Amino acid sequence: MDRRRDWSVLRIGLRLIASGFLRYPRLLVISILAALVWMAVTVVNPYLQKLVVDHAIEEGQRNLLVPLVLILLLAGLMRAVSIGWRRWYAFKLAYRYEVDLRGRIFSTIQRLGFDFYDHSSAGSLMARASTDLTQVRLVYMILPITLANIITVIMVVGMAFVLDPVMGAVAALTLPVMVGFAILYARKTTGISLQVQQSLAEMSRLAQEGISGIAVTKAFGREKRESRRAQQVAEDIFSKSMGLARFRSLYLPWFELIPTLVTLGALWLGGLRVAGGDMTIGDLVAFTQYLVVLYFPIRMTGWFFAELPRCSAAGARIVELLETTPSIRAPASPAPLAPRGGEIRFDGVTFGYNGQEVLRDLDLLIPAGSNVALFGATGCGKTTLAHLIPRFYDPTAGTVSIDGTDVRQLDTMQLRREVAVAFEEPFLFSATVAENIAFGAPDAELSQIVAAARIADAHDFVQSLPEGYDTVVGERGLSLSGGQRQRVALARAIVSNPRILILDDATSAVDAITEAHIHAELIEATQERTTIVIAHRTSTLLLADRIIVLEDGKVLAFGEHQDLWDNVPRYRQLLAEASPVHR
Repeated sequence: MDRRRDWSVLRIGLRLIASGFLRYPRLLVISILAALVWMAVTVVNPYLQKLVVDHAIEEGQRNLLVPLVLILLLAGLMRAVSIGWRRWYAFKLAYRYEVDLRGRIFSTIQRLGFDFYDHSSAGSLMARASTDLTQVRLVYMILPITLANIITVIMVVGMAFVLDPVMGAVAALTLPVMVGFAILYARKTTGISLQVQQSLAEMSRLAQEGISGIAVTKAFGREKRESRRAQQVAEDIFSKSMGLARFRSLYLPWFELIPTLVTLGALWLGGLRVAGGDMTIGDLVAFTQYLVVLYFPIRMTGWFFAELPRCSAAGARIVELLETTPSIRAPASPAPLAPRGGEIRFDGVTFGYNGQEVLRDLDLLIPAGSNVALFGATGCGKTTLAHLIPRFYDPTAGTVSIDGTDVRQLDTMQLRREVAVAFEEPFLFSATVAENIAFGAPDAELSQIVAAARIADAHDFVQSLPEGYDTVVGERGLSLSGGQRQRVALARAIVSNPRILILDDATSAVDAITEAHIHAELIEATQERTTIVIAHRTSTLLLADRIIVLEDGKVLAFGEHQDLWDNVPRYRQLLAEASPVHR
């Protein structure tokens, strides 16, 4: 079973590699032609040396010496030029396809749904775009010369037969032995090569988490624990890499030893044949030169086939990602979105994670232009319900519609331009404040950016930054406080002017006075759009006109705060558990 899996991995990786050659045939052909020129000159060179020895020296035809030496010089120049051309076009092919693959990987990462990232680490994805790509690129760099090497071996053996059939047979014995070792090596190393690549991906994941979570690690004094985890993975990589090295140590020496043994045998046998008059000295010189020529192509070809399993394993991991089907797919013929409104309807919606239901047969109507809060105990499905609106996930049953149209029938990009989300844990890009705010509306003018920042109560602190709105906030926006990042993210949601605005506890990191100011601004700014506030603390409820209380995956109650307080005991209990609230 494992052997079949290993061969399957090898085929998948080779299929990806072949697609690159088909994509850039011109670069491939030129690099191979240049390699073939190198091969032709390499094969002819020993024969020219034979002519020098046998005719210009042994037979005394000194008039041939200068022309033959000039031809050898020209051959050397051609060999040098062809090497340069081969490397240039092979490397150009390798780097060009690497760019293509990196672009496809990034595009795939952008298309995949939230459910994919629920089970995939950033480090693993980074490994596919770095170490795996580097391994695949290696094939493109050395394949043209490898093809030329294979042809060189065949031509050299053929020339050896022309010089002397007996000696040619000696040279030919090298080929099946070397091919057999290459195939055996590939079969032994494909599976362990895949394991090494997976372990490298795990190390990338740990490194990414270690950098992103350094503040948490230091806050809890867990530096040694994280270092031990990284060390364990490093030891695992070492163990598997040494397993691969063991196979290489066992097999690769034969790629060195066999040509050496053949050379020694040829010198012994050739010396006897020259002494017996069956070969000329020029034939023996040419033959020994051919063996020297044969040694490099065989060694490099063996090395290529030794590396091919690891490259194929890396390619298979890339293919696995590229062939992942997005769970959220835009319809072939999207329905037009109705004129601006904002009515949201949930009809019999059921949804869960990993087989665990969070929403169960939920029915809900949120009128256009209303300002509502989602409230309930932790894990009741508030964020899940909100994430179904912009199709971050699709329900397993039922429908979610906006202004009468099922969101699954809408163009996904258009839908998400109409539904803006400000997350509780905002992510800021390593860009200026203005660029972060205008991320969802890249054509926004500075006046619009400032207006959105004022609503989010971000304008004053942005103005105090060294370069105001042109200040670069750094990676993940960590140069700002948590409350500042939330306000920039809130401004980012507002500036896109969506018909539906979702605030996922988007002011949880700001103080009560700032939150009250933001609420006042938002109430005025959200009068013409539907606003959904996910509330995890009672002060946030004050932003909403009506409150939706969720319990056990369903709507327990829907109404104004005072009515719920008076008539829904569970609502009062939830408020008491959260924090005191004034009636």
